[in-house]
Amino acid sequence: MIEWIGRDLRWRPFTIPQSNPPVSLAPLHAGQGTGSFLVLVRFPAGWTRSAAGHYSCDEEFVILEGELAVSGTVFRAGDRGWFPAGRERRDSGTGAGALALAWFSGPADWVASG
Repeated sequence: MIEWIGRDLRWRPFTIPQSNPPVSLAPLHAGQGTGSFLVLVRFPAGWTRSAAGHYSCDEEFVILEGELAVSGTVFRAGDRGWFPAGRERRDSGTGAGALALAWFSGPADWVASG
């Protein structure tokens, strides 16, 4: 079965834990019973999260536009990132903004380090 989603994505503001300013999210899919989800994330220019921590689930993403730095690595359009559950990340941010397609394997519970 193929489902046509269309062009009318439902963008909503969301504050990623320990970051600012808020990003915009467009949910695409939620896994039944697993808590997993697929989402478009638009990071505004100047978005940062300097705090260290990790998610309690796996995260995989592809940068569609712009650049996003995470833990000293700069991901550019076309780059794929994968962080297994529990992998610490720090010093995240984007200068000019970015658009990412992100998948989380379960509920994205942020656990601050220290």
